[in-house]
Amino acid sequence: MTRAALLLAVALAACGGGEREEPPREASVPGLETAAATTAAVHDVVHAFGAVTAEPVPPEVRDAEAQLADAEAKHRLAAEQLRRAEDLQRGAVAPRKELEAARADEASSAAAVARARAAVASFGTAAPRAPLGADEAWVMAQLVQQEIGRVDEHAAAKVVMDAFPGRTFAGEVDAVPAYVDPASRTAPVRLRVKDPEHVLRPGMTGAVAMEVGRVREAVLVPAAAVVRDGTTALVFVEEAPGRYVPHPVALGVARDAEVEVASGVPPGARVVTTGAASLLSAARLPAGGEEE
Repeated sequence: MTRAALLLAVALAACGGGEREEPPREASVPGLETAAATTAAVHDVVHAFGAVTAEPVPPEVRDAEAQLADAEAKHRLAAEQLRRAEDLQRGAVAPRKELEAARADEASSAAAVARARAAVASFGTAAPRAPLGADEAWVMAQLVQQEIGRVDEHAAAKVVMDAFPGRTFAGEVDAVPAYVDPASRTAPVRLRVKDPEHVLRPGMTGAVAMEVGRVREAVLVPAAAVVRDGTTALVFVEEAPGRYVPHPVALGVARDAEVEVASGVPPGARVVTTGAASLLSAARLPAGGEEE
């Protein structure tokens, strides 16, 4: 009997001649690195699309305020002309029809002011607009309306611009939403963002993350430790020296190079960082490697 045949006979005898479910295999991958799961105080975050703007108000609010200022200026002029016409009428210098025309112009301009004020009021009341610092820039974030009640003034925020991928700009909420845009169903949130190198330009777009809610303790692992098997997020935990077991995890808040695991990994556990993807690939291979 050849050696291969002998090995096959031994394997069949061990299996009782039938099929048996394989226990989980422990893949061996060189160059693995691990890190400890830590705990830290974190906030929940809400995400929004953002854009650098040269003005502290959205365009629709700016236009409404400009229309109000124009209406108020025209009303002041009309009121002044009415007073002049009334003085001339008392001195029998101007005809009656000029006085009536001045009164009509004044009434019309007053109505225009009332309409313009109502338009501005429809955008709510925003926080006072303190001037920007020398190293600051305005960013307007568009927040989905379901998240409006969660954002507070002065909440910490982080912005990653499309023009500078991988770079984070710190900031804070300068004004909470005062209205919802009926077209986009989003609410503008004004942010004051640090820009010490003056690289942000009006029109630049990016992703905004704003802290919300109360601070809480969370378990964090390096983002590199999280791999995906289909739709399932996994973290390989070192349960014994050289033994790495995949743990399905529920992910929470991501911050910098770390991510919260809401369940699946206890604090202090050693998780695989470098080589986690290779472990997943090796675990997917059939027994005996790539060869059948």
